[in-house]
Amino acid sequence: MRKIKINHRGLLSIAFYFLLLTSYFSLSSCGYHMIGSKLLPFNSITIKPVQNKTYEPRLEERLHNALSKEFINEGIEVKGAGGDAVLEATVTTFELGAIAAVDDKIKEQVITMRVNIKLNDRGKITEFKTMESQIKITFQTTGTVSDSVAEKERSTDKACSEIAKEIVGRIVMTYAK
Repeated sequence: MRKIKINHRGLLSIAFYFLLLTSYFSLSSCGYHMIGSKLLPFNSITIKPVQNKTYEPRLEERLHNALSKEFINEGIEVKGAGGDAVLEATVTTFELGAIAAVDDKIKEQVITMRVNIKLNDRGKITEFKTMESQIKITFQTTGTVSDSVAEKERSTDKACSEIAKEIVGRIVMTYAK
């Protein structure tokens, strides 16, 4: 009599793929579908230099870099000129607010950043006013001044990244309708 060896790892992977396939078909039959950059009618984008209407230095380059990275992550080529679509962004608000203080010393702050967006897709203009991140970005202000400044810089980059995700997501959802 011959013994049959069962490969448990193989059975688990088959079961996993079966469940994945089953859930895909059950969701798609209910009218749900995956939304991604494939729904965008353009393959490349030109991001014009970001306008900074605040007193916070270097926001324009930080947001430009975050937008470029986010579009690339979505499979959209970012071109210096001649893209299928053109994006204009203007930072209108950058505020720091105290959210925690001890003995009249601020211990934690929150960043509020708002951006206006204008997308020109071959003559079709789409505008989003006063966009901001859905996630509140906070940072600690304890320690030395240089530590606090470094935390603010990291948090500002995070705020730019989060708002870039929000912008790209909103653009994708606009074309998904």
